[in-house]
Formats: sequence, C-alpha cells, structure tokens
Amino acid sequence: MKKLLFMMMPCFLILGGCGQSDQEETQESAEEIPQVIEADLQVPETLDAGDEASLAVIVKQGNEAVTDADEVTFEIWKEGKSENSEMVEAKHDSEGKYTADHTFPEEGIYYVQSHVTAKRQHTMPKASVQVGSVKTEDAGHEHGHENEGQEEGHSHSHGEAVSIELLAPDHIHAKEETNLSVILDKKGDPLAEAKVKLEISLNGATPQWLNLSETEPGKYSAAHEFSEAGTYSITTHVEKGNDLHEHTETELTVE
Repeated sequence: MKKLLFMMMPCFLILGGCGQSDQEETQESAEEIPQVIEADLQVPETLDAGDEASLAVIVKQGNEAVTDADEVTFEIWKEGKSENSEMVEAKHDSEGKYTADHTFPEEGIYYVQSHVTAKRQHTMPKASVQVGSVKTEDAGHEHGHENEGQEEGHSHSHGEAVSIELLAPDHIHAKEETNLSVILDKKGDPLAEAKVKLEISLNGATPQWLNLSETEPGKYSAAHEFSEAGTYSITTHVEKGNDLHEHTETELTVE
C-alpha cells in the first residue's frame, strides 16, 4: 500500500505542475496587450521665416518614460506640398524626450508629424506651425496625408451598449498612407476621451500597434502604411477607465 502511494505522488505533482503552467500561460496571454504608447508632440505655434526651431516629442508608456524607442522621426511639409515632405531624425535627450532642430525657410503654414515606433507600437501625432504673417484659419485641415472617401468597415460591435465601427477607404493600396478611423457610440451618444488602438497583423505575423487620436467627439483616427498586399486582421481595442475594455475584429484587403 505504501508503495502504491509513493507511485501516485509524482502523478499528483505532475498534474499540479500542469495546472500551474496552464494558469501562467493564461496570465501571460492576458498580458500580451501592451499599454498604449503616448506621444506628446511639442512644436512652436509661430516663428519667423529662416528661424531654426526645436522640435520635440515626449514618449511614455503609462507613467514610464520610453527611452529606447526603435525609431523617432519628424516629417515636415508645407501646406499643399505634402509630396515634398522632409524627414528629420530625432535623438533621445532625456526621460523619453526626443528632439531635433529644423529651419523653416519661408513663410507659410507647415505641418510637423512625428513618427514614433516603440514597444511594438506606432503612433503619429501631427501639429501645424505658422511661419511669418500667415492666417491660420485653415491650419490643421489639410488632407494631403489622409485618404478621402471612407466607407464603413466590416466591424460593428455593440458590447456593453458600446458601438465600435471601423472606417476605411474603398480601396487600400500597399505602401500608401491610409487613414483609418473608429467611431465609438454609447447609448446613442459619442464615446469621448477613450483610448483606442488597432492591432494589425498579416498572416499571423507579429502585429503592429497603431494608436488613434480623437479628432472629434467619438471619432478616433490615424494614418497607417500597409507594407504589402494581402488580407489583414484588424483588432480594435477600446479602453476607458477601469470599467470599459472592449475589442472587435475585422479584415481589410490591401491591394
């Protein structure tokens, strides 16, 4: 009888170990969704033609400064001339702050868009700069880096009375900047001040994370460049406070 008990004990230990391993795998899976990367773009509102300006973007993940971003660049173009944009590489200064200097040669409205890739995520906040005595009434409304003619995506979720609607252009082409938007609605009202990010993957490859910015109440947008043609899986993650964490999945075809 004692011999039988000794033979059974290793089996219980193995089963216990398996249960613990399954629990750890479940916890690891739940932790795979990273915190949103926040990029605070800081540029001067106005300056004179020929002035050199300091451009900066502060990158954080939660309360932690991101000091090891994979890439941080500033894309700069004059209004109406987005095809002639200039890329300026930024360098890490301290505590997650990345900086670069740039001279604006002539009067006009310029746009500065920072491209931040860090922690398997990508975000691209944009701001305008007035150079010289130029009216800024139309600043920030240029569509040179956005695609018009959006259609409703195939995703429309109503979890916990929250509607999540992904919008994308009729035709999406690889290696071209595409504007993606998410419309959030809760009980008939726009859901504002939420954190929205897209998890984008092709054929099960390591996903890219795209953070969306709120452009109007309940509407969140960002530009993304698909690297190659194919059918992409898009998971929209929505968070607000500790009570709301919804997600929905759809597919987008890239030509």
